[in-house]
Amino acid sequence: MESERIPRSGIAYICVSTLLAGFVVWLSLRTEIAGSSPHWIWFAVILACSMAAEIYPVVSLAFGPSQVELSVSLALTFAVACIWSPLPAMALVFLQTVSGDIITHKSLTKIIFNATLYVTVIGGTSLIYHYYDVAALGFLEGRNLLALLLAAAYYVVSEWIILSGLFAVLEHRSPFSVIVSFIRQTSLNLAALLPLGAVIAVLFRENPLVFLFLAPTFFLLYYSLKREQMLRSQTQSILEKLVDVLESKSPETARHSKRVRDWVVVICEDLGMESSVTDTVIQAAVLHDLGKVGLDDSLLRKPGLTADEFHQIMEHPGVSAGLMEGLTLFEEGRSIVLHHHERYDGNGYPDHLKGDDIPLGARIIAVADSFDAMVSVRPYRARSLSITEAVGILEDEKGAQFDPALVTGFIKLVRIRVDKGDFSNFPVGVRV
Repeated sequence: MESERIPRSGIAYICVSTLLAGFVVWLSLRTEIAGSSPHWIWFAVILACSMAAEIYPVVSLAFGPSQVELSVSLALTFAVACIWSPLPAMALVFLQTVSGDIITHKSLTKIIFNATLYVTVIGGTSLIYHYYDVAALGFLEGRNLLALLLAAAYYVVSEWIILSGLFAVLEHRSPFSVIVSFIRQTSLNLAALLPLGAVIAVLFRENPLVFLFLAPTFFLLYYSLKREQMLRSQTQSILEKLVDVLESKSPETARHSKRVRDWVVVICEDLGMESSVTDTVIQAAVLHDLGKVGLDDSLLRKPGLTADEFHQIMEHPGVSAGLMEGLTLFEEGRSIVLHHHERYDGNGYPDHLKGDDIPLGARIIAVADSFDAMVSVRPYRARSLSITEAVGILEDEKGAQFDPALVTGFIKLVRIRVDKGDFSNFPVGVRV
């Protein structure tokens, strides 16, 4: 878990999670479990492998500024919980987490929470598995299969609940909504890693040396997950190069898109949105005016427009979306770009969507886009509006042009910037 600052409520939650980990350790000491104890060589080998995997995460999930990372070490720790009794399993995951967090320079509170989280998860997983496990049966026979399924269910659910509780406290969100987000973002990775952990446990029980032959599997899994992220990054890079073309054509429009992007970043953080959604909205913010690249230069600088010329400009969301057609990794972003000129009351364009039917990302961009346009110098206006005037128009358009809740939150963010004297994301010469 990563976070810039942890409030008192977060510290209190970490203290509770530490007590929960202590309870799991106490329960392990009090319960007679028949799980095996590791040879020190294999303990060291698996510890080294899991530390290496932990240092290089494959997925980062976020809700606002708070983040959590997922690595292929999950498969190893689940296997360890099924192979060894709770105490050595907890000792391994404790050393793995603390060492990895120290190497990656995490703060003390983060180290404590991460360590207690995985002690609770792995300790409970091992307790459940070995409580139901029958040594005389095969790994997947009868009651042993039930033990494996219950252990996997505990692993997933306990991690989701503990993490979502902290995120809910830090970001002031509903725990249920955070859990739903975790399920959406991690299900595919868990579906791949937990069965791999079960396979490792089976093979390790038969012959520990087989574990060494699984190392290439971990590398390939890591590579495939990182490759997906790389493809997303490359898609974004290609699209942003098109924005560079727009910048050479209309520098002011390009600077406008970058300011809109920066406003969108702080709005998404304020809303505590999950990382995958935030990334898509930010990308859409950068590209929302991409369709203007096909417009005549004189049209973009013309003070007054005819009805036909205005109609041409109204087509730019569709042109922007058309340029992104076929980019499957950016399909959601394409929809946001297409609808960023819809109005909350249904009188926008191109599809006259209304209220929550408009994608959230499009509603966010609409607020940031309009505000920056109002406080910027434009050919169709003798002078830019002041920040106060622009805020007043946003207030007046609540429920008409804009999502009321987003306007309220955005105005709060603008006033915080102004009170601090931070005008870094305003046009040069902006008036308060």
